[in-house]
Amino acid sequence: MEKKKVLLTGASGTVGKEVFKELLKRTNHYEISLFLRGSRKNKKLFKRYMDKIRIYWGNIQNFEEVKEAVNEQDVVIHVAGALADVAFKNPEVVVSTNVDGTQNVINGMENQINPPKLIFTSSVVVYGDRRENPTIKLSDPIDEDTKDLYAATKIKAESLIKESNLEYCIFRVTFVVATEVLKFRPIMFYISLETSVEAIHSKDVGLALVNAIDSKEAWNNTFNLGGGKQCQMSYRDNMDNIFEIMSFGRGFLPDEAFSKEDSHCGFFDEQETSYIQSILRFQNFTLEDFYKEVKKWIGIKRYLIPLVKPILRWFILRKSEFYQDFKNKN
Repeated sequence: MEKKKVLLTGASGTVGKEVFKELLKRTNHYEISLFLRGSRKNKKLFKRYMDKIRIYWGNIQNFEEVKEAVNEQDVVIHVAGALADVAFKNPEVVVSTNVDGTQNVINGMENQINPPKLIFTSSVVVYGDRRENPTIKLSDPIDEDTKDLYAATKIKAESLIKESNLEYCIFRVTFVVATEVLKFRPIMFYISLETSVEAIHSKDVGLALVNAIDSKEAWNNTFNLGGGKQCQMSYRDNMDNIFEIMSFGRGFLPDEAFSKEDSHCGFFDEQETSYIQSILRFQNFTLEDFYKEVKKWIGIKRYLIPLVKPILRWFILRKSEFYQDFKNKN
């Protein structure tokens, strides 16, 4: 049987790595190609796979490089994109990557006699602030008037895909958890502690996207992608659990460090989640599983943290603009 040709963009990111790992398990079914920035880090990271895959080095903002990569593929899994925290410092990069980059992918695919199918990762942020109405359904309106630049780029990218002539599958991914993103970045403070959060493990996202390739039910549909009921809790409880595992203690950071305004997350409708689980079979990790990973990841360092806890607290709080404003006002 002839192998399907699958191109993955963004394989060096948190979700992209898991998609790539899942694809590697299926080299007997798929001929795998990657489209990656030609950074020294990426070339070092993917050098050992050169005998198993093909790599196109390029920039998602460069149409000619994108066109070459998507040519004669059967499926393109497009997860490359600038993250929400980039919008605070480099708004033009978020637009050129998430919108213009996606347009380049679409144009390159439509430029062919037999266009590939497209799998795209959008985000739960398209629904706007859901603190007062945390249960999210696909029929809910998206926040077209959002002032959040990252959300606006995802909404625009979805629109470009749906207006194209391509067969597509769009996943609105919820709060992704993985030990590699536990870096105390400023973005962590932009979620209200009272937000209802449904998490999903990065490995489960990777599995869902790859399983969608051969799923007849997935195509020309949009899905909310979450971890299910066992991955639901408040953002406050999630933060407290992680800090407790690391030996910082519950309530380690003050409420003033977190946003009181718009907060993008919620619980996905159970019936819709059950349906997507029935066709893609991807939910393998619960939040408790993730917490076990955190405990293993932190390891012996958890016994050293109490010794430097005040210094770490000061260092982390410096990254919260909300806490700095609170201090200045008082």
